[in-house]
Parts: sequence; C-alpha cells; structure tokens
Amino acid sequence: MASQSEEIDHRPIRRLLRRLIKAPAAWSLLWPLILLLGSYVAYSRWYATYFTQQFESLDPSLVTVSPPHDFIRTDLVSEVYDETKLSELSPLDRQATAKLASAFSSHPWVKHVHRVRKLPGGKFDLDLDYRKPVAVFHLTGDSKWLKNIESYLTNLGYSIHGGADNLYFPLDGEGVMLPTDHMTLEDTASLIHIEVSEVFPTGNEGTPFGDRRVESAALLAKLLTAVSNKIRVSKITVSGDPRVNLVPQLELVTGDNTRLFWGSPPGMEQPAERTARAKLTDLLTGNYVPGGDLRIARQKSTPLH
Repeated sequence: MASQSEEIDHRPIRRLLRRLIKAPAAWSLLWPLILLLGSYVAYSRWYATYFTQQFESLDPSLVTVSPPHDFIRTDLVSEVYDETKLSELSPLDRQATAKLASAFSSHPWVKHVHRVRKLPGGKFDLDLDYRKPVAVFHLTGDSKWLKNIESYLTNLGYSIHGGADNLYFPLDGEGVMLPTDHMTLEDTASLIHIEVSEVFPTGNEGTPFGDRRVESAALLAKLLTAVSNKIRVSKITVSGDPRVNLVPQLELVTGDNTRLFWGSPPGMEQPAERTARAKLTDLLTGNYVPGGDLRIARQKSTPLH
C-alpha cells in the first residue's frame, strides 16, 4: 500500500506546479500573459459595457462656463443643452469639444467661444466671451404706424402690454439683438436709448438688427457707455434722409436734455470731420454748447486784457 506522501505527490496540481518551478525562465512569462488575457476578457465583457453606459450622454451638470454678467439671468447651460440636442452627445465622442463649441456659439448671449477643456470624469469647462447690452432700441412712430405694429405682433401671438411704443430691443455694440427675457424697465432705463422713427427690427435674437442706422447708433453707444461714469448720454437719434446720407448722421441727448450733433459713427468719419476721439474729448471736458456740432472744433474764447 502506497504511503500518504506518495499520494500527495501524484496530485495533478502539485505535479504541474513542480514542473513550472523546474521549467526554464522563459516559461515564467506565461503567467503575465494569462493575467493580461483574463483582464482583456473581463474588460470586453463587463467594464467596456459599464463604461459606455456611464458616458453614453453628456451630463449638463458636468458642464461649466465662464461667469456671466448681470444681464444674463438664465441657466445658459440648460438652454443650450435643450435647444441643441446635446443630450445626444457622448463625452467619449472625439468631436465632443468641437460640438460643444458650436452649440454654445449659437446662443444669442455668446459672442465667442475661446476654449473648451475636456476634464476627467466626463466634465467640460468652456471659456466664453459674452455679448453685453450697451443700448436699447425704442420703438417710435406715429399712432397709426404703432397700431399696425401692435396688430402685427398680436397676430403672431405676442402680448403687447402698454402699447407698441413701450417696446425695447436690447443691442450690443455691434447692433446684434439680445434676448429680452428677464429684462426689466429698470434695465432699459440704465441703457442708452436709440430712436429711429417707424423702424422695426428685421433680425432675430443673436443676429444684427437689420437697419444700418440703428447698428451705427449701437456702435456709438458702445463708445459712450465706456465713459458713462463721466458723462451720461440718454438717447441717440438719427438725422437727415437715409437716401441721401450713405453714412448715418447721429445726434445725442445728454442726461440734462442737452442736444448735440455728433455726426458719423466712430470710424466712418467724412472728409474734414473730426475723429471720434476728439469729439469724445469735448464731451468729457464740457467743451460744447447746447445744440452744438461736435464735428467742428469749437474755439475757446480768450479773455480780454
């Protein structure tokens, strides 16, 4: 009868181990290969499926943007997510950053997408340049024209509270129309008013207003807003016949109802017309008279001796 030690020696597993131990060193590579193969099979059957499900669609709570200014009072990420079908975008998509940039650049508050950073865990961070209102276009005209506008808007399903002459359209410095949601009458009072009689915007939010006179006035409003802490301009109007004046001629009304003729928009000055910088200097130093023309240099009177 065989001894107990001999029975143990004949066990298959122990015999295999002894052979592997006695095998040449090259055979020791077998174990890492088996481990790698097993890991690959586990990844293919389980982890890959889990990973794909985990990052199947973009989570809006993982998207952050540059802090918006005070006029933006809405959840920008949620609006873009809902309007551009970002729910169909996977963070694993190789074009995810480009698609995010395209989606956010379509929002009317966004002027430019500087950078989209992809972060671990399906997170994204966007560096955005926002459009900022510098003026509001105030709808003006005779009573018949205003009534026609009210009827037109009512037929489109809009509610006109207070009449068409109480409608304001916010604009940035390029004359691009901005969202009116969440804007108040207090907001419109803090911005420069642009008035061109019997003109209605042809653009939509995020696109130019559609009238070069209004867009030129918005360009001037941007310049004047930069110095609003030193001089307050309440209104910009347009003078002259647009069929004759290829370059719109603009007038200002200051906070104390002083009217001044500004002339051409900044950068569009006509021959012999003073630059926007020279006009602005006169405004800031008070070198003007009510009803004066800023296109022409005013000679300061010298005291008699």
